[in-house]
Amino acid sequence: MKLFKNGYWPKFLMLLLIFLQLVGLGVLSYYFFNNSLAKEHFYSLALIVWALTAAFEIFIVLSRSETSYRIAWMLLVALLPVLGAVYYLFFANKRTTIRQRKRMKRYETALPPFPSDPKAKESVAAFSRPAAAISQYLESNAGAAVYEDTAVEYFPLGDQAFPVMLRELKKARHFILFEFFIIAPGLMWDAVHSILVEKAKEGVEVKLVYDDLGNLGNTPVDFAKKLNEEGIKTYVFSPIKPFLNVKMNNRDHRKIIVIDGHTGFTGGINIADEYINRKVRFGHWKDNCIMLRGRAVSGFSRLFLQNWVANFEKGWQPDFSMYESGKYIDEIGGYPKSDGFLQPYGDVPFDYESVGERVYLSILGRALRYVYISTPYLILDSELINAITLAEAEGVDVRLLVPGIPDKRRIFQLTRANYGPLLAAGVRIYEYTPGFVHQKMFVCDDEVATDGTINLDYRSLYLHLECGTLLVGSRAIDNMKSDFLATLETSHEVRLEEWEGWHAKKAFEWALLRLLAPLL
Repeated sequence: MKLFKNGYWPKFLMLLLIFLQLVGLGVLSYYFFNNSLAKEHFYSLALIVWALTAAFEIFIVLSRSETSYRIAWMLLVALLPVLGAVYYLFFANKRTTIRQRKRMKRYETALPPFPSDPKAKESVAAFSRPAAAISQYLESNAGAAVYEDTAVEYFPLGDQAFPVMLRELKKARHFILFEFFIIAPGLMWDAVHSILVEKAKEGVEVKLVYDDLGNLGNTPVDFAKKLNEEGIKTYVFSPIKPFLNVKMNNRDHRKIIVIDGHTGFTGGINIADEYINRKVRFGHWKDNCIMLRGRAVSGFSRLFLQNWVANFEKGWQPDFSMYESGKYIDEIGGYPKSDGFLQPYGDVPFDYESVGERVYLSILGRALRYVYISTPYLILDSELINAITLAEAEGVDVRLLVPGIPDKRRIFQLTRANYGPLLAAGVRIYEYTPGFVHQKMFVCDDEVATDGTINLDYRSLYLHLECGTLLVGSRAIDNMKSDFLATLETSHEVRLEEWEGWHAKKAFEWALLRLLAPLL
């Protein structure tokens, strides 16, 4: 009813049409293998199918996807030779079409990488060699610069971040860049929307991006049109089309607000009332947000504008000097005193670099004392499982915080299915008893942390546009650690014996879910 109420019935029909296309492929496959001609030539057809499947499996092996991802798809194709191949072609993570290569080229050329200040790099290296290695990786492979002269404020709940967001949005005098996966009607959006409309009337440049599939059933179909009429320049990322389309599997999962280049917000929260606990869906919603003020905000301006130019205003050549932090910094009294080193970074699915996963692996591989991890989903490939268990075996205290109340039952069961090897290695896993954990955070050794939008699942790691912030030597890291430990006090620690009891009852379901994990 919600779909129809918001005028989303055309897109509902599009999704139904896509489903019918897949069903049609299944019916044709069944008919092909069960008619009389097929029975007469069963062995010949079986040989042909086997040969085609083998060729397709080789095609997957030769792809540049991650090893565990390839193995999962190979199993699916082996079980469903026709449908599995179709699923892979339309929903796998890496594409090499000319159109996709052109899109990646647009991302690379929209705004050339901005090099780090050599003094900032030297300071990071002097502070922590492990942190310097992660920082260097981000600059070399994601074009992300490291910044000083930035203040950081950490909010352990969306409830606390929301009034500050409104306060800072009201101060905007020149431009607002606004990019979110979900924008849902309600108290939160109404408050933000009224400010954006007011600012647009004042002549402030307001640019807004939201994901189409992420808002299915939330916003009316003419949402973007109405916002544009109100002076808010709005684009929809990857609109749903009524046919199988590889692009539909890539979503914009980022959460970014930039105000006049000097103030920015990012983290796990979307624009919807459950994120600020004004609407209860899955118990108490545990999420977080960070506010940056200073030079590092330029990194998020760059991420936003890369997406804008690559996907929307393709002919526009932005003058980045109009959007970087120093343009209007005097209006807030100049650059603040440095709070460590900040490095905003992005990840896109159109290349062969899984930036988010590499950052997580680097933190795990360089940890000496502890790594605390918060994630709403725990769908791990072999690399991450090995990295977590190896860190624990080397004496690192690894703890994971996951939801106690799920938002998706099957994903929750898949999350629990992954506990086994981690618990057996000594990793401590906590389920947040009051509700749902949505924050995506790594905290390590009081020196390094990352916070952003990147879940520990295949979609975030390989398929979506994502963003994060690497924090090095910031006081905010202490706040993140304290928040994590305080949250564990209201969480249930899962023991290996308890998990083994669950496994005895759900072994088959969990095995099937692990097989289908790349599709979930």
